[in-house]
Amino acid sequence: MGKSVLVTGANGMLATNIVEELSRRGYSVIGTVRKGRSYKGDPSGDIVMEEVDFKDAAAMAPIMSRCGTVFHVAAMTSQSEKDYEVFRKVNVESTRMLLELAVASGVSTFVYVSTANTIGYGGAEGCPMKYPFTESHYAMSKKEAEDLVMTYSSRLRVVVVNPTFMVGKYGTVKGSDRIFSMVKKSMFLFCPSGGKNVIDVAEAARGMVLAMEKGKTGSQYLICGKNYHFRELFGELAGRFGVKRVLIPLPDWLLRLAGRIGDLMAKCGISSELSTVNIDMLLAENFYTTDKAARELGFVPDDSRIGMDWN
Repeated sequence: MGKSVLVTGANGMLATNIVEELSRRGYSVIGTVRKGRSYKGDPSGDIVMEEVDFKDAAAMAPIMSRCGTVFHVAAMTSQSEKDYEVFRKVNVESTRMLLELAVASGVSTFVYVSTANTIGYGGAEGCPMKYPFTESHYAMSKKEAEDLVMTYSSRLRVVVVNPTFMVGKYGTVKGSDRIFSMVKKSMFLFCPSGGKNVIDVAEAARGMVLAMEKGKTGSQYLICGKNYHFRELFGELAGRFGVKRVLIPLPDWLLRLAGRIGDLMAKCGISSELSTVNIDMLLAENFYTTDKAARELGFVPDDSRIGMDWN
């Protein structure tokens, strides 16, 4: 199929699934992995891994020259970093560098992987961000990068994809798949009142490759699965795993109190995932629909896959 598809951050959960999806479809793939890390996916097919820092322009230039399409997946996702400029350097300025290399190398398509949280929940593509995600340095930096990518639409074909909460193959119990471990191992499951849209990561990868193939330049596409309140999600997963669990609703006031305690701890120099912003994320109905992707890409996710690839 001509030049290769470059996938940055190919040792991450999503990027590994994208590499596999591309390979299944017959594409030649070049992936970048961090030094000392290895690709965990299926190595069969025309797949080459380069151990390189995607933020290093000199190292990336010769790799980019071998590619016709770029999937920029690698990003800083930390929830603990307090300095926005650290996020900006990785998620915005490195994206700018890759875009410039893509233009100089004659790349035809640049697919930027963002997050659904740059789009106001309950809305569709183009809806402005909503609190509490407007307070997330990660989401803010991804939104800034999205806007940057769109400014290149006259110089090459650019597409932005916005996945929701992804779980599944190659996930870890310290990452998004922590929810599976919790449901499988804990008898009592405490349920916030909010919820989120959940998609199997292999399905998300399929939707993103469809966006690469069929997406309109300068467009963004929500790549979504099923909307769940947390109680519904925990109950459905328990049923799929064949276990019985006690679901206990957590009152909003108690969670908000915990968030304020976390804020006080942070002021005292004590690191914690508890904060008012993080609690408000749990209380939000972080729901989306994939109508545009269905209409323009033919993407309809298979929600039955959620939890299938986790043991």
